[in-house]
Amino acid sequence: MGYARPFDITLGRLVAGPRVHAHQADKLLGLELLRFLSALAVLFFHYRHFAHLVGMPSVGRTTVPFYGLFWPLYEYGQYGVQIFWGISGYIFFWKYGAAIHDRAVASRDFFWLRFSRLYPLHIATLTAVIGLQAVHRQVAGENFIYPAQDPGLFVRQLLLATDWGPQAPFNFNGPIWSISAEVAVYAGFFLLLRRFAPSVQLCATVVVASLGLQLAGLDWVSIACAAYFFAGGLAALMRRRSAWPAAFALAALTVFCAATGTVGDRDKLPMILLLAVPCLLILLSKDWPSLGRWQRQVQFAGNLTYSSYLLHFPLQISLGIAVAASGIIPPLTSPLFLLTYLGVTLGVAALSYRWFELPAQRWIRRCMIKPAA
Repeated sequence: MGYARPFDITLGRLVAGPRVHAHQADKLLGLELLRFLSALAVLFFHYRHFAHLVGMPSVGRTTVPFYGLFWPLYEYGQYGVQIFWGISGYIFFWKYGAAIHDRAVASRDFFWLRFSRLYPLHIATLTAVIGLQAVHRQVAGENFIYPAQDPGLFVRQLLLATDWGPQAPFNFNGPIWSISAEVAVYAGFFLLLRRFAPSVQLCATVVVASLGLQLAGLDWVSIACAAYFFAGGLAALMRRRSAWPAAFALAALTVFCAATGTVGDRDKLPMILLLAVPCLLILLSKDWPSLGRWQRQVQFAGNLTYSSYLLHFPLQISLGIAVAASGIIPPLTSPLFLLTYLGVTLGVAALSYRWFELPAQRWIRRCMIKPAA
């Protein structure tokens, strides 16, 4: 079960609601840090895209920079997506769960909160990918990485609907698949929480139902996403309890996986993550005084996750165009090239968040959401 297709979600603030005190916000710094590390894992995993640059000679997988240190990210970084889903579930239950059930958040406002956070950068990167791929076809004769770009897939990606149902081929800005699946889960989350109070029983029921549907052969990405999302909700609902049971369960799972050699088994890894993620979220949502001293930096890093996730592929196409046009082959085994890739991606993500995403988000919310009286 589960997916790791080759995600964030930075949540918008409620227009009105209880004030979050500083010590409460500090409890989530651990999740912000995990979110950033998960985004970094995806960037490492997609480093392999550079092997498809025009004229690139064969590069041994173990010869990439710092492989001995970062091999888990190079080999398994795509599973950062599952961690994203779990973090999103935690944050949504913590921030919206009771408010939705108590009807303090209208469906219209919930829609615009999510739309304003996700859609501006999605449209910008989708447009950029279409234009960049057209140039890449001119200089290289084919698309870079993702070949499928028919009109039907365009409409589905435009609406963030590529992975609501049966799996679609990767297309346009390929990484959007995980965001699409999560959007479908947002809708289910809202409808369920309108009807049922947030509870451990509700989350456990959705997780078990998702697993059952996958075992029955309904292998939709959105169903896999729901399992991790509501597992994250379990962690949020249990956050006030002692962290010791979660720590013990995570340690026992780690020992079991190490003893049985199942850590590297890609068939079993999604289930292992489904068990591990809520335990990890409970632990990281506790107070971490050492992180409090770096609160601004950690929150800044966390805010870059969605941006870096959607921007890194257009940036890779841009390099692909430059390589195909110039014939200059970058050294994939060079640590400087890796650091430049990561630095440019995170730098552009920071500029995007500060100067494009935040202003667009605030403008949409100012126009579409009425302040509480």
